[in-house]
Parts: sequence; structure tokens; C-alpha cells
Amino acid sequence: MYRKIKQLLAASSNISLFLWAIFCLLIYLFMPDSPRIVPQQLTTVELSAAYSENPQQLIDLHDFDYVIKQPPCKPHTRALIMVHSAPLNIDKRSVIRRTWGSPSVISTSSPLRLFFLIGAVGDDAMQSMLLAEHTRHGDLLQGNFLDGYFNLTYKHVMALKWFHTRCEQAQLLVKVDDDIYLNTPQLLEHLRSPFPTDSILEQTPSENLLLCAIRNRDRVIRSYSSKWRVSFWEYSGRYYPPFCPGFAVFYSSDVVRRLYLAAQRSSFFKLDDVFVTGLLSKRSNITITDLTPYVLSPEELNFLLSRGTESDQLKFLVSWHEMSAQQINGLWQLYDIDNTSY
Repeated sequence: MYRKIKQLLAASSNISLFLWAIFCLLIYLFMPDSPRIVPQQLTTVELSAAYSENPQQLIDLHDFDYVIKQPPCKPHTRALIMVHSAPLNIDKRSVIRRTWGSPSVISTSSPLRLFFLIGAVGDDAMQSMLLAEHTRHGDLLQGNFLDGYFNLTYKHVMALKWFHTRCEQAQLLVKVDDDIYLNTPQLLEHLRSPFPTDSILEQTPSENLLLCAIRNRDRVIRSYSSKWRVSFWEYSGRYYPPFCPGFAVFYSSDVVRRLYLAAQRSSFFKLDDVFVTGLLSKRSNITITDLTPYVLSPEELNFLLSRGTESDQLKFLVSWHEMSAQQINGLWQLYDIDNTSY
């Protein structure tokens, strides 16, 4: 009898120990900012050090290449617009070509240049469609990494790489998503000399410029159910440093260089906006300038489309993201109505 009681107590003790271990594991996995995690190692970026450009390196990729290429920028190019686009977003690219990215604004003699950034596809038929699209329009730049959400970091750094190696004489890189409206006539006004007195680009320095609708104190998401989950091993802090939401970012050429060199000397991080404009800009001592006053909000957009507007009211530089084709077309028509010259 005594032996049975002893065995029962031992079994109960083992079960309790097992449950306690499970409980501790759950605390470890879900407790924010576990002190046992070693913070992400920061790479010191020495910009004055000699640097040898390896055309086949893109962060941790050592076999990088362009599948669809672009010729270098012309000497008169002052701003390069790079549009992040998914291979299947053919309709979105078509809308941009008909509106704010049309030849009426971005011609061969224009100081603006535009093309769309895409990654590789695993389907031969899709690749043939992309090649046909490029043959017709000549505005695609494709890298050999697989196109996908968590490869956006490669796409973002590919933009920096191409600008740094083939368009560095330009003053400005504009990186946007394919679901926004970039006010290219207004951008041309900002690029004219002398600058308009109310130009945001006149109010900011031509160097050390990183301009966007800044995000502050965004909390790191740890939930396994979230698309944006980041583990403690990837990033240990509770909050990200200030960074740029990716729908529209403006970089001066020197900032492109500094961010690109920092990316080439850093480990891969899957959230491209946080990585490039947050972590790398902090390491490179780059200050973000807030673009928010020049971003057209959804409420302002609805007001413009429902009421119309005078041309002198269209001083925004970019819209908020997730615009429909109908909204982009409607906003573009306001320029035709007002006979805006560009």
C-alpha cells in the first residue's frame, strides 16, 4: 500500500513538473521584451572607408542580377521615381502610365524618370507577359529574387543599388507604391529653379534628406497570428526607431548612398521600411523629415473628387495609399479641368 502511494505521488510530481515546464515555455514565448534575448547586433557603418561595389551582392545574396535591365540615367535626370509593384499588378501599372506617370509629364526630355520594380516569378507564362509588357513600355526593372511580401527588403535595396550605381548624378530618388497618386506636375514645380517659396524641397536641405510621413514608436508585433510578427531573435526592442511607411519616400542622392552601403554591410531584416528607413537611417545618423503636411488624406481626397477644386489648392505631393483606379483617374482629371500647365 505504501509503495502504491509513493508511486502515485511520484507520477503526480512528474505531471506537475511537466505542466510547470509548459507554463514557463508559454511565458518565454509570449512575454514582451524577454531579458534573456541578446539584442540584434548593430553593424558599424564607416562611410569614409574604401568600398568596392560587388554587382552580384544584394544584402546577403551573392548571386544577384537584373533579369530585366534599364539603361543608366541621362545627365538631365534630376529625380528618379521607382514604383514598387507586384508582377500581377498589370492594371495598376497601366493606370499610372495613363495618369501621373504618363508621357505628357514624364517624357524623354523630362527631368523625371520612372520605372516599376518587380521580382522574379516562377511561371514561364507570367515571365513572358512581363517581357511583352516591357517591350511595349520599356519601364520595368526586375531582380532575380522571388517576388513576395517578405522579399520587399531585396526590392527596396535593389532600388538603392540601381540609383547608386546608375543614377547617382540625379538629386532625388522617389520610392512609391503602385496604389498611390504622386503629384508629378507639382514635383516638377518643386524641381524648377528657382524653387517656389512654398516648396517643401526648398525648406529642406538638398543633402541628408529623408522625407516621408514619419512613423514614431511603432510597437513590435510578437503575435504568431500577425503577418508582421517579428521574433525576439530578429529584433529584441519593444519599439522600432522612427521610420518611413513605404507608400512614399523621398531620398537625396547622398542618403541613398549611405543607406545602400549600410544595407550591404548588414544582416537581412524582413520588414523593408523598418530596416531601410528605420534601423539603417538610425545607424547612419540620418534624420527623417516629416512629409505629412504634403500628403493628401482620404478625407481630403473625397472632398476634391466630390466638389472639384481650384488649381492653387492642389499643393499636395502624394496621396495616401490604397487608392482605387477610379480615384486616381478622377484626381488626374482635375488637372485637365483646370488646364494646369506642366
